Amino acid sequence: MTPMNRAEIEKAVEPIIRRNLRELEYTPEDVPDKDYAVHTDGMFRPDVRRVSLIVSMAQSALAPETSGEGLEVGSAYAYLLFSAATLMPQIQWTGVDHPGRSYRHADAYEKAYREYNCRFAAADICKEPLPFADGRFAVVTFSEVLEHLPVERVNFVLSELARVIRPSGVLLASSPNQASLENRIKLFKGKSILEMPNKIESAGGVFGHIRLYTPAEIKSAVSKLGFVLERCHIETNISGYRGTSGKSWRRRMYRMYERLEERLEVLRAMGDTWYMAFRKN
Repeated sequence: MTPMNRAEIEKAVEPIIRRNLRELEYTPEDVPDKDYAVHTDGMFRPDVRRVSLIVSMAQSALAPETSGEGLEVGSAYAYLLFSAATLMPQIQWTGVDHPGRSYRHADAYEKAYREYNCRFAAADICKEPLPFADGRFAVVTFSEVLEHLPVERVNFVLSELARVIRPSGVLLASSPNQASLENRIKLFKGKSILEMPNKIESAGGVFGHIRLYTPAEIKSAVSKLGFVLERCHIETNISGYRGTSGKSWRRRMYRMYERLEERLEVLRAMGDTWYMAFRKN
């Protein structure tokens, strides 16, 4: 495995993410090409940035000769899973998601899993142990899942992640930052940082954001399970979701803020999302 810089990873994962949504969820029969292009203008940037950072952290944390198995917990539409399988082919990847999640074109997903040489397992991670032996995986990714978990099940889920990671293995986690600048502004205005969680019918019991966490909280919780934090990165990556198009003034303002955040440490600490790489003792 030859480590790539982040710009190279972004260039590699963008077509994978675009293909997942276009070919596996919204085919030309569902949405005409012209409408799809307009609707997705600039939309992929946040996921490209998120996936590229996690893959970059994985490549940095794992030795070039590392082999074995990798697991993505909460694989959803497989943006991260298929990207990791493409850029880290020496790892055999498996995705886990809720058994109630529905896909618009399930047969296309099954075919894609075979093409990317990935496996799939269904599990309700809040209610049952992960269906894998102790110490099976060299690397586990846990991205944008934590915030959806009922608070009383967080320790159970984290314990299961720790159980299936082998000694010296790596856990890569990301989640919205409770202490972000945007959340601080909301609280200052007397607003909640969370909407009331709504049930997502297509995911069979998975809810919206229930609780957000600070980096310090997760570092403490995961350290108690025998892990050492090796890297923490915080950044804002939401411009693709703001505004009606890639040229809207609102989206441009958010993009400008993201660039400013990259240059000012005080703003980076209040970024929108934290990313952490832990190693199991």
